[in-house]
Amino acid sequence: MLRSVQTDCGPTEAFGKQHLLTTAAAVSRQCNHLYLDHSLRDIDRSHDVDNAESESFVEDMVVIERPIYTQNDFDQGFDAGQRPKHTALSWMKGKVKKCECSAACVRKTVSHHLPFLSIMKEYNIKKDFLPDIIAGLTVGIMHIPQGMAYGLLSTLQPVYGLYVSFFPVILYFFLGTSKHISLGTFAVISLMVGSAVDKGLKDNNIVLKTWNQTVDNGGGNITFEIVDNSDEVETAKLMLAMSVTFIAGVIQILLGIFRLGFLTVYLSDPLISGFTTGAACHVFTSQIKHIFGIHTNRHSGVFKLIYTYIDIFTNLPHTKPVTLIASIVCMFILVIIKEYINANPKIKPKLFMPIPVELIVVVLGTIISYFAQLQEKYSVQNVGDIPIGLPVPNLNAFNYISDVIADSIAVAIVSFAISVSMSKIFAKKHNYAIDSNQELLAYGSCNIVSSFFSAFVSAASLSRSLIQEDVGGRTQVTGLVSSTLLLIVLLVVGPYFKTLPNCVLAAIILVALKGMFKQFADLIALWKISLFDFATWLVTFCATVFLDVDLGLLVGVVFALLTVIMKSQRPYSCLLGQVPGTDIYRDISVYKVAKEIPNIKIFRFDSAIFFANSEFFKNSLYKLTVDPYQLKKMQRKLDKRKKNEKQLLNLTIDSIGSADIPIPDSDRTDTLTSPPVIQNSEAKPPQFVSQVPTLTDIHYIIIDCSTMSYVDSMGVKVLQQVISEFRAFNITVYLAQCKSSVREMFVKTNFYKTESKNYLFVTIHDAVVSAQLHQWAVTGESLANTGISNTAGSSHEIDLDITIGEATSRAENVNDFNKSNGVRGIPQQDITSNPVIENTHI
Repeated sequence: MLRSVQTDCGPTEAFGKQHLLTTAAAVSRQCNHLYLDHSLRDIDRSHDVDNAESESFVEDMVVIERPIYTQNDFDQGFDAGQRPKHTALSWMKGKVKKCECSAACVRKTVSHHLPFLSIMKEYNIKKDFLPDIIAGLTVGIMHIPQGMAYGLLSTLQPVYGLYVSFFPVILYFFLGTSKHISLGTFAVISLMVGSAVDKGLKDNNIVLKTWNQTVDNGGGNITFEIVDNSDEVETAKLMLAMSVTFIAGVIQILLGIFRLGFLTVYLSDPLISGFTTGAACHVFTSQIKHIFGIHTNRHSGVFKLIYTYIDIFTNLPHTKPVTLIASIVCMFILVIIKEYINANPKIKPKLFMPIPVELIVVVLGTIISYFAQLQEKYSVQNVGDIPIGLPVPNLNAFNYISDVIADSIAVAIVSFAISVSMSKIFAKKHNYAIDSNQELLAYGSCNIVSSFFSAFVSAASLSRSLIQEDVGGRTQVTGLVSSTLLLIVLLVVGPYFKTLPNCVLAAIILVALKGMFKQFADLIALWKISLFDFATWLVTFCATVFLDVDLGLLVGVVFALLTVIMKSQRPYSCLLGQVPGTDIYRDISVYKVAKEIPNIKIFRFDSAIFFANSEFFKNSLYKLTVDPYQLKKMQRKLDKRKKNEKQLLNLTIDSIGSADIPIPDSDRTDTLTSPPVIQNSEAKPPQFVSQVPTLTDIHYIIIDCSTMSYVDSMGVKVLQQVISEFRAFNITVYLAQCKSSVREMFVKTNFYKTESKNYLFVTIHDAVVSAQLHQWAVTGESLANTGISNTAGSSHEIDLDITIGEATSRAENVNDFNKSNGVRGIPQQDITSNPVIENTHI
């Protein structure tokens, strides 16, 4: 029986005053109890503790008294069953059993796929309606300039951005589970759609009509390219964008149907941050030409950003002063209002709603451009005609499907990852749940339907979502309000924005990128937190900037997966030691007080063992404990020396054979026996082995399996290999705290045909105590040599007391055991008459 006493002590003598009593005796396995006592005086007296010392104890202790359990004994004694198996077939059977044709089931299904029904059922008109109206008007005002600006960013006409701000928002009201995100245009998604459009034009050999214009700058003539956005080219661009939107929606629908929303976990926060920051660099670059009023050639593919900047610097001498001045003034106004008024903690509470500075800039820019005739007099490029009304549904989304599949996959994943991440942030803040799979269905439906109405891919905007939540938006009713405002703009106000300068929209985009560029600060935090996360951010950012947006995402995902593989392939491993006076075992490199037990090594591997890290597991085990390969070399050297000594002795005997000098057997080298060591076997306790040199003082290795969530077939083979190699040198391997998944794999791989179940233990302490008992029973050493007790000259104190019963069959009775090991304070009784011996101090 194993009996442990643990006490809480004063801080100065926390370990010196604790006791761990371990008693092994031939007792019934039924004795297993835990009790709490609040008086240590009796124990103090039994251990001859001075009264002055006993006063320092905190009067709390835990005493655990139970047998030593192997895993097999524990499972049999407590009727352990098998884990429930979760397979695809069992999941489907469960769904079929739950499926029933009833009104309640229909209501539940409809409510699940149309979340607005349950949301509106709980809608409080008095509390929610007015905040939703205010938030809807505020977000709707933001939609107008952002929609036009991001429509231009996608290489389409600005009006198509307004369509993205209208159609998906209405559909998301019915299908979405988030109450606070603002769906519509988003800079990164608009850029990715524009990149896909440019590639599609190039792949289909749709040539932009261009001509060269020569300008005299005073020092010579400079020629640059002018792009003619003809109706034919604009139609092709629109069809490509619609094809991307349709395919992205189909992909999101399929992911939702097959419940693959969990795939976004592979898009880690550092990866998304690095990707969006790199994409922001592309967005910034694409708007510089509008800020300076210059023309640049179109580039796509690897290093397109570098080629674009070469064109920008080449054409900087052709900057249009009026365009540049208008851009600077707009950015100045935007920054002042947004940073020093709307975001000012002193002024913000006094505002009924944030000042819609973007709309103000758009209106002022349109009015000034109209009356000052900026386009006619100063060549300031304007937005152009904006059609009145809603677009007619068309099937142009099917025209270029085969050309944009790869780009559509990237757009679908990124838009979903960004949107669902924002949804989770607001859901956590406001204490409600979102369904990732339903969100996929909602985004996919929005994109598919919108693709027939000349809209491109939509996503949640962080800036609009924050404003919507900040001004008090409660539900997606805000989306209906903002869509109503957009409808008025499309039906009535749209044509009045004809004279809006493009540089105003570019200024809005550049100022909006400030939040993305702030993500550079993440690098400093990631450097301090994790080198792998830091590298993921940096690699994704660099790949996005120097390669392309879609390639950057691919490189980031691959690198992130590689970091996971690297971390799982080379996990942390260590040796454990016993915290004195307890049955607790900790990393000896972290807990300096933890001490290794003589003749025993306790090894922990902080990962599952599978094909990718099985070799690393073996090498780490050999490095921290004993290397069998080195023992083999030592063995060969000893065998060679023994052979030489034997040959020399035989020659000596032959040379003096006629003298008839008897050579006793005890003087022959070949009959010398080494100190007894431990031989491992399948189901028997260790036995004496003779004529094998003792090459190491380590007799037991205990592998802590508590961190191993699973072991594959390769891992089982490696475990069998190391156990076999250690057994060859009389080193017994115990496995402690194996999870049920690991033990099930042992059964499947026939592990127990070569290894005994008796070497699997419930806890590390069970394995340690069993090893100590076996070592004494086999070698007959004093307990001080096995690490079970202390001597007067011990370098450190470990109050570890053991009394041996049935496991120590070499001792005829307890009295002989006490005399041979110098045990004090044990009653002089035969073990058969009193099998339980307590309060034994060694």
